[in-house]
Amino acid sequence: MKKRLIALLLAGTMVVSLAACGTDDNSNSTPTDSTESVQQSTPESTPESTPESTPAETTPPADASAFAEAPMLADQVTAGSLPKVEERLPVKDDVFVDQTDAAGTTLEIGTYGGVINLAGAGGSWGLSRPVLEGIIRYNTDGSYYPNVIKSYEHNEDYTVWTFKLREGMKWSDGDDFTADDITFWYYMCHLTNYDTKKSWAALKETVDGEDAWAALEKVDDYTVTWTFVNPKFPADFIENGDFKWCWAPSHYLQDLIPDSVYVENSYWEKTGLDDETVLLNAKAKGIDAATVNDLGKAVCYYWWNEDGIPCLNSYVLTTKEGNNSRDAQLCILERNPYFWKVDAKGQQLPYCDEIHFNATSEDGQDQLMFRSGELDILEVAMQDISSLLTDLGDKAQLRSFAGTNWGSYQITFNYTCKEANYAELFANSKFRQAISICVDREQVSGLLSEGFLEPGQCAPAEGNFGYDAEWENKWTEYDVDGAKALLEECGLVMGSDGFYDFADGTDFVLTIFTYTDSGADAAFPVLEQYYNAAGIKCATKDIEVSAFDQEIDNNDWYAVLGPHTAVGGLSLRSRVQPFVPIAQSAEWYGEYGTYYGTGGAQGVAPEGDMAKLVEIYEQWKSTPDTEERDQYTLDIYNLHKENLWTVAYLKAAGAYNLVSTKIKNYPELLVSDDLYQYQNIVHYWTLFKTE
Repeated sequence: MKKRLIALLLAGTMVVSLAACGTDDNSNSTPTDSTESVQQSTPESTPESTPESTPAETTPPADASAFAEAPMLADQVTAGSLPKVEERLPVKDDVFVDQTDAAGTTLEIGTYGGVINLAGAGGSWGLSRPVLEGIIRYNTDGSYYPNVIKSYEHNEDYTVWTFKLREGMKWSDGDDFTADDITFWYYMCHLTNYDTKKSWAALKETVDGEDAWAALEKVDDYTVTWTFVNPKFPADFIENGDFKWCWAPSHYLQDLIPDSVYVENSYWEKTGLDDETVLLNAKAKGIDAATVNDLGKAVCYYWWNEDGIPCLNSYVLTTKEGNNSRDAQLCILERNPYFWKVDAKGQQLPYCDEIHFNATSEDGQDQLMFRSGELDILEVAMQDISSLLTDLGDKAQLRSFAGTNWGSYQITFNYTCKEANYAELFANSKFRQAISICVDREQVSGLLSEGFLEPGQCAPAEGNFGYDAEWENKWTEYDVDGAKALLEECGLVMGSDGFYDFADGTDFVLTIFTYTDSGADAAFPVLEQYYNAAGIKCATKDIEVSAFDQEIDNNDWYAVLGPHTAVGGLSLRSRVQPFVPIAQSAEWYGEYGTYYGTGGAQGVAPEGDMAKLVEIYEQWKSTPDTEERDQYTLDIYNLHKENLWTVAYLKAAGAYNLVSTKIKNYPELLVSDDLYQYQNIVHYWTLFKTE
């Protein structure tokens, strides 16, 4: 029986289809051009359809003069400060025609004008979430299609991948976007590690036991190839290589690249600039950086936070003083006049003039602003949904994003703990079973979620790929006496104080780490009472997230409640790191991941089932066949089911947005996941506003 990624059930009555997260790979031996497309839509979901099938070809308006634009842009054209709309878009056949949302629903034809008001931008990624444009774009069913690039294809043995660009496409400042911007990004920003991200798995491989990088070649102004020594299958390239973008505005950044980071290449010469000159050049552009390392990260990776840097997004950060910082009281993103997508009638997107991020200074202020109409979209906690909807009536609608984590309130342990008695105890599955069954999940549900989240285990949610009812309920029956018996089978001995000690008489204290603002610190007192009742003495250490991460990196920890990288996700095609110890990423495998990520130079070599995870992963990434990859994924999942290295107490939570009824084209049936870049799946450039 074929196993595919299938529907993901949302909380309540909302259902999200997740059929095949990623694409099937062509079985024919010739390069495929089936990815040529200018329209986004959801492929037909027949059992035999391949996920690599892409949106049907759609013809833009036959007459280029039929393209329309926002009145504010038309005024600039009339004034002579902006080229005509047909000169700002790609050539007619390469224009992206946006007709459906991420869930496959046909979009309404919108009207121009208005502002989308949001709460504060938050962290480094906040401004990018609604607007970032990537190489490909995912639908909620897991299918994907070319986005910024016009198409991609591979040769017979998957050693050469070809990207074709959209002819005539432009940066937000009107400069041409060509293959030169890709070679510049790769050879001047990425391979130099100037962007601090020379780690994207998509572009590297192992050759003769050492890291090697893809050879990028410019074929012509609108075609590039990526060539590898070994086969680079879709799972490790277009799907799961952390390959968000591969371009940078060479015309803007060239005087911001110092010779000190230069890597020899065939396309770009040294700039002749020293570090001090580059920092001065940046300052002249309004970019303050203490070091070239800081500058590179700011302009080559978190570039959306710097005003003036050209981009390909639907909205760009304003250059207006006071509104051009994500930390401003009012941060403004303005319409990109050169955006390369249109609606079904040929109207250039986006519809709205601006996106405003409104910082709030008091708890609850954002909800008050939403009630008063000052905000149009607001993320809300599940416990606030009922009262807000009751008060707002028909002024707001709820949009739920299905979560993909394997349960809520996860606790995991340091299996490579420096103290051998702890490492041995944590590795014993009977200890983890005791930690699981000593907690009354029904009571925890009421105390931590007001009954909103049901009891559950660290397992895929119902409807998600790999769902297993037995797994979801494993070790969930409340049994304090049974927990104590298991702890004693682990060799722990009850002390005179009513708490268990190690057999050698030393104290056993379960020190549980949390990081500030994670929400786990509030959960600790609830769980502690159950642990104490089972004879487990606890302590907690709640620290700021950077210090928390440092403790994990240093292997100076015992247990974590609410891990920074929780187990879960759509599947391995979304992100491998939560499931397999291949990097120093997720807490539950700690130094085992360090071992793989450093080629054995550091960390601890995994053994037993932990090692099997890596073995299966190597098979998973080495096959182009989707069905085989799905089966390998299930094999990995089964090891998680058997071991439960991480325990969860309640089923997974989703994300919840209240949306003003004035906002149109806001989709239903969405999924909150890093693969979809969270809010990016809304497609803000298609939203419009009514009065």
